[in-house]
Amino acid sequence: MIFHSSFLMERRAFVKPNYLVLMKNVRKYLGLVSMSLVCASPLAAMVIQPFVGVTIVQQNVITVKGQVMDEKGEAIIGANVIVEGTAQGMITDMNGNFSFQCPVGAILKVSYIGYLSQTIKVSGNAGTLKVILKEDAETLDEVVVVGYGMVKKSDLTGSVASVNVDEMAKRNPVNIGQALQGAAAGVQVMRNGGDPSGETTIRIRGIGTVQGSADPLYVIDGIISSASMVNPADIASIEVLKDASATAIYGSRAANGVVMITTKQGDKNKSRINFTANLSVQSVNNTIDVADADLFTWGVRQSKAADGKSLTNLAWGEQYAGQLQTIDWQKEMTRTALSRNYRLSASGGSSTSNYMASIGYTKNDGTIINSWYERITARANAVSKIRDFLTVNTNLAYVRTGSHGGGNMRPYALTVPTMDHLDENGNLMNVPIKYPDGSYGVPLQEMNGDVPRGSDNLVARAYDNDSKNFTDRVQIDFGLTVDILKGLTFKTTNSYNVTNKSSWDYSPRNERTITSDGLDTFSMEMSRSSDWNSENYFNYIFDTKGHHINAMVGQSFNQSVDGFELKGSAKDFPADNYRDIASTLNSTTKNVEGALKVKTTSLSYFGRLIYSYKDKYLFTGTIRRDGSSAFGRTNRWGTFPSASVAWRLNEESFIKNLNIFSNLKFRIGWGKTGSSYGDGSKSIAQISTSKMYYYWWNGVNYTEQMGAAKDKEIDTNLHWETNEQTNLGIDMGFMDNALNVTLDYFIRNSYDLLLDRNMRPSTGFTSIYTNAGKIQNKGFEFAVNYRKTFGDWFVNVGVNGSALRNEVKEVGDPIFATEASKGYEWDNHSIIKNGYAIGSFYGYRVKGIFQNQAEIDALNNASSTGKYQSGSTQPGDYYYWDKDGNGYINADDKDIIGNGFPKLTYGISINANYRKWDFMLYGYGAYGQDILSYSAMSLSSIHNSTGEFQNCLQEYISNAWTPENHSTKYARMTVSDNNKNTRVSDAWIKKGDFFRLQNIQVGYTFDWGMRIYGSIENLFTISSYNKYGDPEIGTGRLNLVGYDSGRYPYQRTYSVGISLQF
Repeated sequence: MIFHSSFLMERRAFVKPNYLVLMKNVRKYLGLVSMSLVCASPLAAMVIQPFVGVTIVQQNVITVKGQVMDEKGEAIIGANVIVEGTAQGMITDMNGNFSFQCPVGAILKVSYIGYLSQTIKVSGNAGTLKVILKEDAETLDEVVVVGYGMVKKSDLTGSVASVNVDEMAKRNPVNIGQALQGAAAGVQVMRNGGDPSGETTIRIRGIGTVQGSADPLYVIDGIISSASMVNPADIASIEVLKDASATAIYGSRAANGVVMITTKQGDKNKSRINFTANLSVQSVNNTIDVADADLFTWGVRQSKAADGKSLTNLAWGEQYAGQLQTIDWQKEMTRTALSRNYRLSASGGSSTSNYMASIGYTKNDGTIINSWYERITARANAVSKIRDFLTVNTNLAYVRTGSHGGGNMRPYALTVPTMDHLDENGNLMNVPIKYPDGSYGVPLQEMNGDVPRGSDNLVARAYDNDSKNFTDRVQIDFGLTVDILKGLTFKTTNSYNVTNKSSWDYSPRNERTITSDGLDTFSMEMSRSSDWNSENYFNYIFDTKGHHINAMVGQSFNQSVDGFELKGSAKDFPADNYRDIASTLNSTTKNVEGALKVKTTSLSYFGRLIYSYKDKYLFTGTIRRDGSSAFGRTNRWGTFPSASVAWRLNEESFIKNLNIFSNLKFRIGWGKTGSSYGDGSKSIAQISTSKMYYYWWNGVNYTEQMGAAKDKEIDTNLHWETNEQTNLGIDMGFMDNALNVTLDYFIRNSYDLLLDRNMRPSTGFTSIYTNAGKIQNKGFEFAVNYRKTFGDWFVNVGVNGSALRNEVKEVGDPIFATEASKGYEWDNHSIIKNGYAIGSFYGYRVKGIFQNQAEIDALNNASSTGKYQSGSTQPGDYYYWDKDGNGYINADDKDIIGNGFPKLTYGISINANYRKWDFMLYGYGAYGQDILSYSAMSLSSIHNSTGEFQNCLQEYISNAWTPENHSTKYARMTVSDNNKNTRVSDAWIKKGDFFRLQNIQVGYTFDWGMRIYGSIENLFTISSYNKYGDPEIGTGRLNLVGYDSGRYPYQRTYSVGISLQF
């Protein structure tokens, strides 16, 4: 990220005090000085009159004229315009203009300090040229935000990724997760679905905990905060601190990496008003190809016949083939939706102060019917130098989000594709979604038949439901910076934020289905939490004879209060749409509860030393000591050190003489970070009272006594989780840093994991929360960037990727992921086990499909139990692997059958500018990931776990095993599934490789500051998994990596937008 002059000047202690830093604010004066110096020099005649003393032979000479400007349209004074390979040319005047004679076909080179040079070929009809120079990040020695300060990028010793915010802003991301997706090596971002809120799961260098959080730490303008507190359009820079040498300064809160965010500020002595608007049209672009009514009912008849059963819903009989009305529930439950996004900001300042204020509004109607998302953001900041030694800064932010409804495409695809049935006279009734009188059609209400019991009309249910969620967040920051002595400053920043959440859910009376009790229901929930942060530190900078020292010491205080939580529910109200729990007509349905939450306090001391010698040899060391009330008195404190060194080899003569590298730096770092993940309740013994009943010898009479006992066993030595990480890295630049390559290799060991361990029953307790276990993440990251100007063209191409291996080294007893809602056979489908990745898939291996009864009989006869799999196994059923070789299939035959960690994640971006036109292409993907697909299983079975029918893939019904069709991967269609073909097995492990072209955009910028553009998002996704859903699977649960049970559908988005600057 390249910062503007005001940003650099406020941090002048970190940049050499030369003309590079002051370039923009004093550009006019520099231009005048340079012009004066040139005119006064003996070479003035040659510079201003380029052809004096130069003979041009047989060349046409014309007068070339033009103007040199920056990207904001401001004239550049004193820019050099010369004929390449000669001394002929001139410098631009007060208005950025130039005019001189040169031969046709000559190459003009236009350059200015701090900008990328540009070359232009002179044609015979060149006319008036308009040259726009772009800032050169390398020349400005890019400033990078790190914990409690800033450093030059060239001085970095840790692994830090900077996100190109200008490119990010063009994509109009809804949140930070979308802003980071595919933009930084080592940062895996997965969307949790196509929900309008754009929720994502972010992992930096893998997962290093079992029962805690793997989310990174977010630091916004120097204050630890929530990622949802900032509108991406308000962001000036994003840095991702990845290795422990970079993150250890945040100690116990930085185990999962740190995302540093700096918001936009006003420019001094310059006022601006910006307005942006974006209008989008969205539609679902990937639906599941399921059977229509005729194919579905044919499959029902086949499966009934295979089990020797008859139809109970006679409308599905063969005589009605071609007469049934097909309902495409995926189509009926989705729609074309509008999305609007607006932002208005005002910024400016004087010579001693600056300000910025913005307000944003987003509304997305949602592609699932009766769903929407809304967000309002407001932010204001001000910085004022009220004395030569004293600067005050304030920041106020407010965010309100609201959402309604939601959905999942898998259940829509599974719903029986017709509601037609026979009336009481045996006549076929075509049942529509909605009748002309406004009432809704419903399927046949069978108690125990072919149609799932109590099936409802999905559209009616969606419009019945009124489910809303609202979140309000307010944050106030106040800070002081005091210049004590030359090079010595003190800074304090204090922040307070409050989060209020509320939600309610109302369902009206429903008499459409036999399973409904016909009562309306209402529930609501409210909660409040708050955080108070105080960061205070001294910083000292000293330079002498090639030695640069930057030392910092500080103290931090944090208090988090979850506050309170209230919730209640009831049924049966005196009128429709009545929402007062106390007014229920049936008090037995009323349930109200509440709680005050635990307060957690932490206190920290930290320090850092940055040293460099002649900008060649670099060292950074940090240490932090954290104390937390989440642990017992004897283990509240933890110490987290780090150290890293770097060698800038390009400054060595033996590298310079090679004329290959314009930048070459080797880095090595080591450090420790920690995690607490708790509010203190895990380390506090709790006692509860209860009544005990002692019966007499006759078993009838008893004595009642009150007693007290410990609720749980506690570990008095409970302490921090620890992450220890080693990083090796190299940064390379070629062709004057037009091509940059960064490579990193890391090993991240997480140990003393906080988790529940099983205890012997004789203790009286089932488990204890303690420190146990170790996880290792190791991998390789790369980032390649090429940026170059070719005449009127500017091209910027970036590719990044990360290869990661996650392995549980020690965890004790295996930990299972349980999903009872998916049926008994899908309990424990994922496992955390020594030697495998977190959340590895756990199930049976399929050797093939039984083709005839003789194969089954041979295995049954060889088994000591008389049956290999099931007494009811038939040809067409799956043949499972007997792992332990005991001759029959049981739970001991389960095996690790895959994991959801990709072998490689990557992102690619292409940005190009041609004069006033700009073009962007952005995509990302994953390779080598497995998906355990509950969606694939359910869509490849014509019955559900209770034996009732559901729709499924057209491909499955058409290609399932039959006595005539043996060449298939699908087991036979059956109602009862006595062989348990739908159990967790590698039949449902699918390849999750994908590439998504996420955004393609074309824009045009007018001379007077307006830009218009059009874009397409989610243009296409290349993946073999598309038939079951979307291969991009994000979930906040650590043991469900790569597990797919369906989600809100992704959509293709067509957008137009405008940006105005005054």
